[in-house]
Amino acid sequence: MTFKWEIAKGSCNDNVIIVPHVQISENESHLFNRAISSGGGILGDLQRATIAAQTIYADNPEQPKNRSSWVLKRLFEWSHRAKSRELLRHVQAALIEGTADKEFDDEDIEKLLTVTWNELFAVNENLSLKDRRRLQALWELFNSELKYFVKQLLVLKNVFKEPLKKCQVEGCLLTVEPDLLFGNLDQLCRISRGFCKCFLSLLQKFPPNERMTAANTTELIVQLFEKFCKVSSNIAAYQAYCINYKATMDYLSTVRHKDERFSEFERVCLSDPRCSRLQLEDLLIAPLQRITRLPILLKEVLKYTENPEDQSRIEKVIETISESLRSINDSVQWLHNFERLQMLQSQVIWPSIFDMEPRCFIPDFLKAALTRQFCENLLAHPRRRLVHEGHLEFVESGKTSDCYAFLFNDMFLLTKIKKVAPRLKRSGSQMPKVDHYVVHKQPIPLDSCVFCDVDSGDSSNSMLLKFAFVIIHLTRYYQVVSVYTFQTSTKNEKDTWIEKFQEAIENYESIQLKDMLKCTPLFSNLNFQRLSSSRLMSTFNTTKP
Repeated sequence: MTFKWEIAKGSCNDNVIIVPHVQISENESHLFNRAISSGGGILGDLQRATIAAQTIYADNPEQPKNRSSWVLKRLFEWSHRAKSRELLRHVQAALIEGTADKEFDDEDIEKLLTVTWNELFAVNENLSLKDRRRLQALWELFNSELKYFVKQLLVLKNVFKEPLKKCQVEGCLLTVEPDLLFGNLDQLCRISRGFCKCFLSLLQKFPPNERMTAANTTELIVQLFEKFCKVSSNIAAYQAYCINYKATMDYLSTVRHKDERFSEFERVCLSDPRCSRLQLEDLLIAPLQRITRLPILLKEVLKYTENPEDQSRIEKVIETISESLRSINDSVQWLHNFERLQMLQSQVIWPSIFDMEPRCFIPDFLKAALTRQFCENLLAHPRRRLVHEGHLEFVESGKTSDCYAFLFNDMFLLTKIKKVAPRLKRSGSQMPKVDHYVVHKQPIPLDSCVFCDVDSGDSSNSMLLKFAFVIIHLTRYYQVVSVYTFQTSTKNEKDTWIEKFQEAIENYESIQLKDMLKCTPLFSNLNFQRLSSSRLMSTFNTTKP
């Protein structure tokens, strides 16, 4: 079998991809498409591959058709290696050329990395031990911020972020989003640099021989953190970074899994001596570690401060920083909780009234509206919080069945797990299995229930209860609607449920969901005029303002 090679007249050989007329199967065509999709950077490799293929087929004219698979795989392998070499060249060039931003390029600050505490404060030999400890603690506050800025933030920016952006200019790693991976890194760099510059400017206001006094060190700390906390964007920047940190790590894991060239990029960057053997995860978590360490460093200064007035001023600074940290922590917890609620809302299945009450009579004009529940968008409420969840054994009619319960800050929800078979992606890999939760009983408001502990060994008519507790559902008129008996596997699990129930009931706050129901398409599409003479009409009207 012979192959004819064609070159367009008047065109340069370097700009033409010549491919032998081999037969390509459907399963192999994607290899060829990927091999020729990277542009002129690998044309030489592709031409060498085709020439090699021509030689093979010329020597073996009776070669079977299955040889095409070998040729295409070699094309793909050479293409992949060429892309890797190209990426390596761009990353190394970016690291060698230097990507230092003039905004953060400050040699005077970097020189202070080697300055000791006694050189910075011009320590007198006659200084007491406690004063020495106080100055060392103050120096640690400044020096740790300086190291954080130079050896972590700037390394993250100059060794990873800027080279990544330069590679993208050259057409590499275009699927990676630097803003998703590094967040508001530039803003944190400006804040940290400003902190160091402010510390030095305040220190220079005092004569060298007066920098050691407790009053001046206290004044320096108070003014420094007044300026730091006065700018609301400083705390907001750390708050934004902390909130997005979990999503950043998830995105990093996804990028590593989907784009192996990013792993090569990361490997080259980590070989830079500025990384000092720190991994990318170590650098990304540095802002969280830094902001949480500030109160600890300030308490160390307070520990060696004797004057009550100075102590009071430093304690106020510590309380201000701690309050900011609590606000950041609350925001992070709220976001994680709300993400969990959104996920649950998509996983929880609310049975229709036809499934719950198959014997009830429903007029024809209502059947379409009642095929689904109005509470499908109930869970993801900004004020709702998931307190606890876990497996329980539901005791019903003398028998036990497995169930999965959710305890929120306003209600208790009992569900049954519905297993979902894993689906295949287009690439052939399996998608992660996500179970669904079918609501087994109607939600129980925490202000309409009674929680009862059952002693171990308490026997009923037909079975022995172990590690059990009971929830009694009451109406607003204290009528008992239902009684639910549950068992746990261990005593520790039962104690946890009891503790969480007590916590939730004590902290219960009523959540009004009227506005949420009105936004539900099922609710808004219901024709109320058809219900003018029914009891359902009066019930729904109570939700109108």
